[in-house]
Amino acid sequence: MSATATKAALKSIKCTQCGGSIEIRGGHNVKSIVCQYCGSCLDTKDEFKVLHQFLNQKRPFLPMKIGLKGKLKGVMFTVIGVIQMEERECGEVYRWLEYLLFSPTHGYVWLVYEDGHWVMLHEVKDLPDTPVDLAMPRKSSFKVRDKTFKVFESSGAAISYVEGELTWQAKAKERVRYVDAVCPPYMYCIEMRGGEQEYSWGEYIPYEEINEAFKINSFEPTGVFSCQPFVASPLFESFSKGAMLAALIAIFMYFFISSNGSLVFKQKFGSNVFKQSEVSKEFEVKEPGKLYGIRVYTPSLKNQWSYYNFRVVDKEEKTKYFDMPTALSYYEGYEGGEYWSEGSTEVTAYFKIPEKGQFKLAVDGEGGTGNDPQKNFSLSNTIVEIREGVRQGHYTLTWFFLCLVLGAPFFIKKMTFEAQRWADDDEDDD
Repeated sequence: MSATATKAALKSIKCTQCGGSIEIRGGHNVKSIVCQYCGSCLDTKDEFKVLHQFLNQKRPFLPMKIGLKGKLKGVMFTVIGVIQMEERECGEVYRWLEYLLFSPTHGYVWLVYEDGHWVMLHEVKDLPDTPVDLAMPRKSSFKVRDKTFKVFESSGAAISYVEGELTWQAKAKERVRYVDAVCPPYMYCIEMRGGEQEYSWGEYIPYEEINEAFKINSFEPTGVFSCQPFVASPLFESFSKGAMLAALIAIFMYFFISSNGSLVFKQKFGSNVFKQSEVSKEFEVKEPGKLYGIRVYTPSLKNQWSYYNFRVVDKEEKTKYFDMPTALSYYEGYEGGEYWSEGSTEVTAYFKIPEKGQFKLAVDGEGGTGNDPQKNFSLSNTIVEIREGVRQGHYTLTWFFLCLVLGAPFFIKKMTFEAQRWADDDEDDD
């Protein structure tokens, strides 16, 4: 929490309760100091008289000791005080530490420690763009400094341990109401203490940076912290984003390139008379070399199979240009009260004809319900369409899926990271 402070010479006093030696490091804005020996809260503005005592305090594990110095964000700070906050919810107890740091040139900041994670906070005057209260629902958003923050937690906590210098007069079991909102790596906090509301801006600090700055060995963080940013190697991130961009280009090209062409022929084969062979009416090829698509569709095919051999021939039926043997089968039914189906009633193939002219489609067919063909098989209801100028974009689909596979891991990791960030809150909502 930034404040203008004049540099005070390092000095020590005797605790007015127990006589223990206490060093004073925190400048003129310090209002109280809690003796590490007897837990007495001394008034720094009134001859260090005893205001009250924190009795039977159990000292928690402290990764940093009071008096430790370290440089953060290019500024040398001294640890001058620490409090432990405790929150009880649904039978669970959550605790974290809040260190008060002081710099003669930059004033006061807080360094919050929880589960190996560190967040550096300082008081600000910047207010949200919309009214924010202490009962805002989780994930509701507001803006501060043109950044959008989402409410991560709105709750209350109490002081369970105090030691060193503070900028207010702390009391045992003093309760604080707060809202923590996040825009990783930043955090925006609103606190209500003793009728006063304070606003703080925080930034996530990697534990390696803390260890290096203060020459300590704090534990490696566990879990995902509320404002912890997702971090990946620049090469991995750039490669993944490039692959996803290529995937978008590929799918765009697929829709741009692909075409079903124009219909040049359609005929329904067969009649009520049992026929196994038939020749179609003529169709014209005006632009040789273009890709043609032939679609065979048998809507009446049900719980049976059929085999066809389609041939594109000249109008005298002497020269064969294209041959498409194909099999179709479609079965359906109910099993265990559930409907099932397999197979297909249609198939498509592609061909080219090297010259202009009139052509026909000859077809032979057979089919049945078992292994042997039926003698009374009919081509009835067999529909054939031929389209000219078909453009296939399947190779761009291959490119799309390949790029998707290469680019997806980064985004999957990021989504998993975000899911872990909000997991506890989501479970509470459930």
